[in-house]
This record gives sequence, C-alpha cells and structure tokens, in this order.
Amino acid sequence: MMVAPPPPYRASTARADGAVRVVMEAIDTLPIGDRLLALRSIAGLVGTRRAGAVLAARTAGMSWAEIADRLGTSRQAVWKRFGPEETDAQPPAAGQSASPRNALRTYSSCASYKAVTTRPPLEIAS
Repeated sequence: MMVAPPPPYRASTARADGAVRVVMEAIDTLPIGDRLLALRSIAGLVGTRRAGAVLAARTAGMSWAEIADRLGTSRQAVWKRFGPEETDAQPPAAGQSASPRNALRTYSSCASYKAVTTRPPLEIAS
C-alpha cells in the first residue's frame, strides 16, 4: 500500500525573498568577524520574531494550518510550540480547586540577545 506524500508547503513570495536577500546582502558585506557576530544576533532574534508573528497571525484570524504552511511545518508542531500561549487556563471541574497556572513558556532567549548586543565591541581582524 502506497502512502501519498504530504502536500508541499506554500512557496515563498517575491516580497519574502526580497527581505531575505536584503538581509543576506547586508551580512555578506561585513568582514568575517562581524559577519559571525551578526549571524549570532540574528539567530537569537529569529525565535522572538517568529513567536510574535505567529501570535499576530492568530489574532488576525489565520488558522494553525495556514500558519504551519507558511512556516513549512505541520499544524500540530506549530500548535504544540505556540498554541498554549494563546489560551487561558481552563476553569476547574466542579468540586475541585483551581491549580496554579504554569508560567508562560519562553520561545527565545532575550538574555542571549542582550548579551550579544550589550557587550563592548570586539576588535577581530578579518
């Protein structure tokens, strides 16, 4: 029995490709030491921006499937990572006491971003 492959994810758009191109061209102009530092900073920022974009998309009415398609992943994976942030704790069942709500998960490390952006600049020979 053959299983059909999953449908391909949404192709990129010209605007999305253009934004990536601008960032990559800017990074490629840097001396190698600065390029590495810029890439480290970008890696820390991507998670924060992705989480913010997912929450904004949900607020704008996009479904989990639409978001997943654009991120190139499954609906379940996107919901597992970002879904619990959007819902409030359920009320306790009748006759049970409320349990304390767990702290919200953090999807990216703001501390690592601060560490990267607040350090004094290093002089690295290129």
